[in-house]
Amino acid sequence: MQQNEVENAPVRFGTNLGMILEYFDMYKEDPDSVSEEMQLLFDSISSNEGSNTRHSDKALTPAGQDKIKGILQWLNDIRQYGHLKADVYPVYSPEIDNAPDFDFNAYGFSDADLENLPAGIVSEAIADKFDNALEAARYLEKIYTSPLSYEYTHINNTEERNWLQNTIEGLGEVELSSDKKVYLFKELVKTEGFEKYLHKNFVGAKRFSIEGVDSLVPMLDHLLQRMAEENIPHLQIGMAHRGRLNVLTHTLQKPYAMMLSEFMSTDPMKFLPEDGSLVLTNGWMGDVKYHLGGVKTRTDKGIEQTVTLANNPSHLEIVGPVVQGRTRAQQEQTDQAGKAVHDVDNSLGVIIHGDAAFPGQGVNPESMNLSNLNGYSVGGAMHIITNNRIGFTTEEWDARSTLYASDIAKGFDMPVFHVNADRPEYVLRVIDIAIQYRQKFKKDLVIDLIGYRRYGHNEMDEPMTTNPNLYNEVHEYPSIDNLYGDKLVEEGVITQEDKDSIMQAIQDELRAEHDKIDKNDTVVTEDIQTPKEIMEGQANETEEDITRDRLQKINDELLEYPEGFAPLKKLNNVLSRRKKPFEDDTALVDWAHAEALAFATINQDGTPIRFTGEDAERGTFAHRHAVLHDPETGKKHTPLHNISDAEASFELYNSPLTEMAVVAYEYGYNVENNSALTIWEAQYGDFANMAQPIFDVFVSSAHSKWGERTALTLLLPHAQEGQGPEHSSARLERYLQLCAENNMTVVNLSSSANYFHLLRRQAKYLNTEKMRPLVVMSPKSLLRNTTASQPVSEFVQGRFHEVIVPEYKKSKVKTAVIASGKVAVDLLEAQAKAETPNDEVMIIRLEQLYPFPAEAIKEVLDDITNLKEVRFVQEEPQNQGSYHFALPYLLDIVPKKAELNYIGRKPSASTSEGNGGSYKLVQQNIIEKALK
Repeated sequence: MQQNEVENAPVRFGTNLGMILEYFDMYKEDPDSVSEEMQLLFDSISSNEGSNTRHSDKALTPAGQDKIKGILQWLNDIRQYGHLKADVYPVYSPEIDNAPDFDFNAYGFSDADLENLPAGIVSEAIADKFDNALEAARYLEKIYTSPLSYEYTHINNTEERNWLQNTIEGLGEVELSSDKKVYLFKELVKTEGFEKYLHKNFVGAKRFSIEGVDSLVPMLDHLLQRMAEENIPHLQIGMAHRGRLNVLTHTLQKPYAMMLSEFMSTDPMKFLPEDGSLVLTNGWMGDVKYHLGGVKTRTDKGIEQTVTLANNPSHLEIVGPVVQGRTRAQQEQTDQAGKAVHDVDNSLGVIIHGDAAFPGQGVNPESMNLSNLNGYSVGGAMHIITNNRIGFTTEEWDARSTLYASDIAKGFDMPVFHVNADRPEYVLRVIDIAIQYRQKFKKDLVIDLIGYRRYGHNEMDEPMTTNPNLYNEVHEYPSIDNLYGDKLVEEGVITQEDKDSIMQAIQDELRAEHDKIDKNDTVVTEDIQTPKEIMEGQANETEEDITRDRLQKINDELLEYPEGFAPLKKLNNVLSRRKKPFEDDTALVDWAHAEALAFATINQDGTPIRFTGEDAERGTFAHRHAVLHDPETGKKHTPLHNISDAEASFELYNSPLTEMAVVAYEYGYNVENNSALTIWEAQYGDFANMAQPIFDVFVSSAHSKWGERTALTLLLPHAQEGQGPEHSSARLERYLQLCAENNMTVVNLSSSANYFHLLRRQAKYLNTEKMRPLVVMSPKSLLRNTTASQPVSEFVQGRFHEVIVPEYKKSKVKTAVIASGKVAVDLLEAQAKAETPNDEVMIIRLEQLYPFPAEAIKEVLDDITNLKEVRFVQEEPQNQGSYHFALPYLLDIVPKKAELNYIGRKPSASTSEGNGGSYKLVQQNIIEKALK
């Protein structure tokens, strides 16, 4: 259980003089009962008032009380509100209402009062650095109102607040050696020079320039250095399009010729480094250059480090939780039984945000909510807001209701650092503090890198038409290479000739790389072919070698509990029934039982499993019970950690009631760890609606766009059961609409054994060309349905069946009914209850909807001698479900001698009836028509 930090909340002196006087009374009784800072203050004030009596006889005059109050208030205010007066805006400084001016006189004390006090009352961190409190206070004001400012007094944890205060105040003023200044200048020249070259040579081409927050690149370079000192070998970066080309070029060291060739539509892979240090993937459809990522192995900081920039669509902030998931996957070792071994110092996640999008996009608070949760923590991610003060054409006051773009992070107890992007030495300082904080407290933090945007939203926009005040300032403002270069010239670190030479050198280097490219070597084509291995799909292979003895042993181990552990008696009775299928051949294995057996065999085969979901431990419908609780002690037990011969980890977490961030997180986890069976389960299938962009721009299309593979498995409860519109449909039709080029598998099952074999197939294809995302329209009432449950014999040997066909007499059958999921089971049960068997109607269970098993169905239909009609039956409204998706296939394979008819609900704007009684009547009508 996490510690409650309410009692550690920061003390606010404010006008609470009574509290101060109470401290003074304590001090009079026992000076050691108050902090050293308070002792110094009370000693000094009392001495200044002429008192030389014992502590217990001391008294404060009203003037002394006011001075104490004023000094403490000033110290509190400078730490809490110093950022309001800080030099953090390069241009276009906003007017901030009610910002304190920190004038001593306004607080009721003077310079002379502070001159007579020791420096320690201002800050213990600088007690030995200054002769008196006046010098210390002036230093403190400079620190808190500098180009780097801080917000940390909101943090509930006293240790964190004290550490931040002492670190910020104890580090001293920012100073770099001459060599480091020259190195920093060269980094800025490379960053800005690259943009200037593109602007001049590719006029009007979209590149979403970094100019205005150029210091992001040396910031990341410095972060890699500090990571190396902490022995952190992996950096995961997520960012939207602005500045991405520069990060690719300089942080991932993508060769200039590769980047320039992309602007010229020639083949960039001709310039890929031959040493294998840079890995770039691209799908057969491809994507625009400012969405692409890559992986770079660097050794220039003293250790081997990989830098990964995640592929990202134009959905801006949506990559954040993807990167968190990738980071977690890189931090975990999953090659042993039980829980994965989690080392947060194996990888660091850095998420680069836009200032308009950070408070505007709901995925950000969703993601930050994951930061301290057991199943999702990455030991502290760094959030960097590349703050260019504008979103497309919308300025700050129209974009958010808060002063800073970063303010939402304070609700998650994160420290926030604001830094002027055009004061690069301070930019490096903030990384020094940030990495120390992350390593000590393993928590997320936010760096607000405040700059501007030199051009419009893209380089073809004219920002003066919508934002003239901002851009009047920007147009008169020098670029950072000139700004910092002139500063170094003024300081005597370099000469003007040095500055000009360094700036010209980058232009010469870029021109030389540009000249290497043959502009006629174009890769533009209209003939885009899907790779052959993709079109081969997931053809079923031979039956698996699963023995009854193996399943028997697993089942016994699942029902063994540690000494001293006892589950709830009622639940224990339910779980004990899982012995029966192995004792009685007529007893059946239900859905959750089949799932547990599948997971155990998958772990034994050496495949790790990560399973998260809304109430996934118990299961929304009280069916899974994969994590048990002792009602007496509260201890937990995970039966799947008790499987002998398991060679990989099993992790199961209840996810927060969040869809967008969690599904993105699991996607990222599986992209980074292609060898793990990664599953997310929705509480109800319609909840996944809130994660629809993840399915659109990642799950369904990432492979074709970026060459990025995943086998993310989604369990989405789905079926008409009279529970009203919202919990009847997982929106099957939406996933089917996304299907093409064998990009994923979509199923609606009616058999627990088929579910068992499907999970095993999904695990088997991991990290191969056959791996695909899997969307399961998972059951609700079928979880315990005896028709859907199967005997152990169906789990032995066997394989997944895309279509389940009963035994039939091909000369007798006249009507073939095709149905999926629950409605298929309803049809089977109605057929079984009929007083007289009807051999003329055959039910074909369509288990896999995509890739559509047309050949398997055609083979059956062609085999029926006297086929008159094919009925496609679904319980969803006609405009939903799978009917319109399946129709083109059916028109092609249904024999000409037979009619094709639809049976189901009529088209509807809603997914179902709201009245349970109406549902029963409509459903019964569908069943009767289908079997007539």
